[in-house]
Amino acid sequence: MLKISVVIPSYNQGEFLEETIQSIISQEYPNLEIILIDGNSSDNSLEIIKKYSGHFKYWVSEKDSGQSEAINKGLQRCTGDIATWLCSDDLFTPGALQKVNQVFSALPQDVGLIHGSSIIFSEKKTIRINKGNIDDSLENMLSGMTFPQPSAFFRRSLLEKTGFLDESLHFGMDYDLFSKFAIISKFQFVDHTLSKYRLHTESKSVSSVSKFIDDWSKVFVGIAEAAKFESALNVLKELDIYTVKNDSTYQFFVKHFKPENIISNKLLFKFLCFVLRYDYESERFSRAKRISKYLNAHFHEYLLLEPEINTIVWRSYLPPTFIKIARKISRRIFYS
Repeated sequence: MLKISVVIPSYNQGEFLEETIQSIISQEYPNLEIILIDGNSSDNSLEIIKKYSGHFKYWVSEKDSGQSEAINKGLQRCTGDIATWLCSDDLFTPGALQKVNQVFSALPQDVGLIHGSSIIFSEKKTIRINKGNIDDSLENMLSGMTFPQPSAFFRRSLLEKTGFLDESLHFGMDYDLFSKFAIISKFQFVDHTLSKYRLHTESKSVSSVSKFIDDWSKVFVGIAEAAKFESALNVLKELDIYTVKNDSTYQFFVKHFKPENIISNKLLFKFLCFVLRYDYESERFSRAKRISKYLNAHFHEYLLLEPEINTIVWRSYLPPTFIKIARKISRRIFYS
């Protein structure tokens, strides 16, 4: 039975932390280590941590620079064959770790990461099930976070080749790490719901949507510059997406990436879809409209294969005031 390491990064999440811990302990997986890294919380987190301290291989509560550093502290102490991190407001589904062990035990060593579905939920209801994009092509894997991180598990040995999370990234650190994994190993979609991802007013995916794209752009530019995809970089500049590259991404891809193995146009399309989705969600309507026009003009056939993105493209032409009103009504329904 494979040893699985789970890192819990936490800061002032006492409202949810106990449920998260219980979702791991209740797996009753016999070869498990849990490492909890708390950022010196000022709420009731420490009380909860001490209550469950007997279940942790290691825990600490001290100041850090944010989630990336906290996860790294945990990963550096992991000894499992398989590793992941579970944020302190998310949950594993019953039997998730047994499924992970079963899948990895049957896969060849060149499959370094598996990813499954995640239930997106608020306190009162299930909103939807997120399978992510089950296309494990390299173009898709390098374009953004194409699957829910809480349902992703990876061979810890990959970290020996890629290094740990880039601590300068606070929203795109998983995209950066997993894109590095993608060029040194294979990924495998597992048609199984492994986690539950909680939406609440303080979660980053609700309160800081726009910051994800800011980080993702740094990572993508690092990939594109390392691969010398000049036409893609010019499009990013034209659409006001271009930003300073993330240096650790750039350096890793210069050393390990073979650009001839990828269709650069498909990679650009996939990335623009991510930017459009998040720009639309974070109400950057001006840029969303520019991206929509570009996609319509240059990627019309690709758009036909992406109905969700195609819908956003047409909605982006609507008056921003109308979109904001419709969104407020929709969010009231989700959180009621």
